Amino acid sequence: MRWQGTGQAACRLRSEPCVCEKLRTISRIVLIWCIGVTLLVGSAFRQVQWSYVDTAVNLSAAGDTRSWHEVLSDSLTKSAEYRPFLDVFTRLGYQAAGLNLGIYQGIVIVEFALILLALALMFRPDGWPRVTAAILALSIAVGLHTSRILFLFVPLNAYATSMLIVLTVTLLLMTPRLRGYEWVLLPLTLAGLLWLELAVLIVPLALVGWVMKAPGATWRSAAAAVAGLTIYLIARLGFAPSLMGSPETGFGFSSISPAESAARFGDAPWVLWLYNVGSTMLTVVASEPRAGRFQFVRALTLSDVPVWMWLHVLSSVATTAVVVVGLAGIRRRPHRDQVIAAFGGVLIVGGSALAFLYTRDRIGLPAGIGYAMVTYVAVSALLERVRSGRPFVPALVAALGLCWSIRSAEMYVALRDTAWDYRLEWDRGEAVSAGRQNQVIARMRQSALSHTPADAERDPRWTYILFERRFSPAAEEPGQ
Repeated sequence: MRWQGTGQAACRLRSEPCVCEKLRTISRIVLIWCIGVTLLVGSAFRQVQWSYVDTAVNLSAAGDTRSWHEVLSDSLTKSAEYRPFLDVFTRLGYQAAGLNLGIYQGIVIVEFALILLALALMFRPDGWPRVTAAILALSIAVGLHTSRILFLFVPLNAYATSMLIVLTVTLLLMTPRLRGYEWVLLPLTLAGLLWLELAVLIVPLALVGWVMKAPGATWRSAAAAVAGLTIYLIARLGFAPSLMGSPETGFGFSSISPAESAARFGDAPWVLWLYNVGSTMLTVVASEPRAGRFQFVRALTLSDVPVWMWLHVLSSVATTAVVVVGLAGIRRRPHRDQVIAAFGGVLIVGGSALAFLYTRDRIGLPAGIGYAMVTYVAVSALLERVRSGRPFVPALVAALGLCWSIRSAEMYVALRDTAWDYRLEWDRGEAVSAGRQNQVIARMRQSALSHTPADAERDPRWTYILFERRFSPAAEEPGQ
């Protein structure tokens, strides 16, 4: 049995309802899933107010008295966190929206929905096996801890914007009728890099697309991406030649400071770089380590592994095993699947390489998106090869789907924790002092304190067992 339709004529020859109509119904399932997840996490995200630690400095700078000439000059000559577009658009956003929290939250939600939509468009699931694989892959993109950065707004989200640009380029490279517009990769590459460094992945994506003969890729696509990177490097090294050093990073079972890094690896920094790259890749494919620290291994040695940690590690390891098996016959798969798998591999390897200086969960975002892409190809291949009487593969996929659905729901709980954490930030002494000295921060504090989110410490205790939580449950009062 073939899972994809062959057009209206074939439907008439078989004298049965047109498969095309069935496929339209099935593909809507993926769209409905995306909308449902967006609404679910959006309902929790609405409770997140201003953050003092992450947002106050940026908005204070956006609301200062510098001229536009000074803002542009400062953003182009920064030696650390060289992200001129983020600085400029933060200033524009503040001048247009002020402290209207809903607008900034709306931008984040729209970007999150567009990232899911871009993946769904890339997959183009056209039968039950592919619909199932697509929903599992999208659940991975949402449920991985590396994706939580998509909901950080400071007040704009550079990670979400830059990742969306990367996925837009990926779709362009896979769309044959857009072949005549290869030149757009130059401004897209440059714009993405000026938002955040992860957009450098556009260059290897364009090169691999050209080599793989992706439908929308030519040598001109690769040349345009390389030209965009060249212009960025000229600006980056010409105007702001000092590059950022290694900040605190995870290593082994703990974190090490920049001074400790220099003392341990000063003569062989490549050892730390390899560790950082390898641990970032492992955090995606095995959910261990986290931010460079082997938390699961340490918990095993202490015989104190929480349920949620077992769920994270086992679901990731099992999924990675399925990916390895499913990709074994990739050369026999349709060309589009081969291209998706190649692009996913670029994001996994390239996204991990971006962490060579230091490790953070958020740096693994592009690697996590790439992992979802290769999972879609592998799982759809396995399901399409299933024969009657072999229920093991569908059962395994169903079990993985359940695990990743739980991890996707964890995003909702993580946002509740974030809302409560931000609320507590404003009660600290430094936030109170900063509010007295800066009018913008004072207004942010007043706005944040006027909306009290649900106390995350009083959530049901089972949520602390099933989900990773930022807080510990509140002690029960006597008599309860």
